[in-house]
Amino acid sequence: MIIGVTGSFCGGKDTAAEYLAEKGFKHISLSDMIREECKKRKRKVTRDNLQEIGKDLREKYGNSVLAEKALDKVKGKDCVVTSIRHPDEIDVLQRNADFTLIKVEAPAKTRFKRMKLRNREEDPQTFREFKKTEKKEMKGKGSGQRLKECNDKAKIVLINNSSLEVLKQKVDKLVEDLRDKEKKDQDEKRKDYISWDDYFMGVAKLSALRSKDPNTQVGACIVNQQKKIVGIGYNGFPIGCSDEKLPWGKKGNFLDTKYPYVAHAELNAILNSTVKLDNCKIYVALFPCNECCKLIIQSGIKEVIYLSNKYADSDVVKASKRMMDMAGIRHRKYKPKEKRISIDLTDI
Repeated sequence: MIIGVTGSFCGGKDTAAEYLAEKGFKHISLSDMIREECKKRKRKVTRDNLQEIGKDLREKYGNSVLAEKALDKVKGKDCVVTSIRHPDEIDVLQRNADFTLIKVEAPAKTRFKRMKLRNREEDPQTFREFKKTEKKEMKGKGSGQRLKECNDKAKIVLINNSSLEVLKQKVDKLVEDLRDKEKKDQDEKRKDYISWDDYFMGVAKLSALRSKDPNTQVGACIVNQQKKIVGIGYNGFPIGCSDEKLPWGKKGNFLDTKYPYVAHAELNAILNSTVKLDNCKIYVALFPCNECCKLIIQSGIKEVIYLSNKYADSDVVKASKRMMDMAGIRHRKYKPKEKRISIDLTDI
């Protein structure tokens, strides 16, 4: 069981998390990871520095980087995750079927009184400053803190407007309800399995990781009417042509670039197939070029699902679309239900 805790400033998030830790939950704070980074950079651990370094980490490694690191620590354990600052962190945590996000909330004046009692020098000193600081932190953008969006994602709200004992009772009831739900869910099929489109495009993307092209890695996956994979390929040089001796560059004389030599992912997927491809679909990262389009038409494939069409204005793609439309080949842009699919190769 993984419980994520969000909420307003001084609402009781950490108090609830500390009580869960007393009950045996492992406490993982995403802010602790930022504090470690802050110390590595030899920066003073202040609220502003933590926000700045957190934003920097998200910009460099993706908005979900801290949550991904947290998931590496939670396997097989009851955990509580705090300091969730970005909605993409929640999206990653929700890949775990046992994850529940709760919001611990209290009226603003109650929260201000609590803040004054803890007596931290860097805290706002007046209720007006308190509200102003909270408003600023709630409305972040991009890779910054986006606390309001995090709060809005919580499906369970614990109102913490009374004593510590009452809050503990609410947490006890929450855990009891989640345990009951967990037991019930174990008797039912999973509901968070990926869609067919996500599965087949995921296979195409995984195949692309085999490509040695330093600039563009493309994978393709061919699927028949029974939803069976019948061909996989990625862009690379033909069999027997050295990856070390032929060029990988994009600029220069034609014979000194990769273009005369590289076999595209679609071509390899078609040639790697050992069955007829009539009425099959092909999933591919890039909209096929005109040469691959000819192969797709001649092979009998009837639908193309593509991830990107960044060369839509090029002549090769315009020619490809013209031929597909004339030949009755359906083509549609892939719309993922999952932005990211994680594969763990260390365990089951």
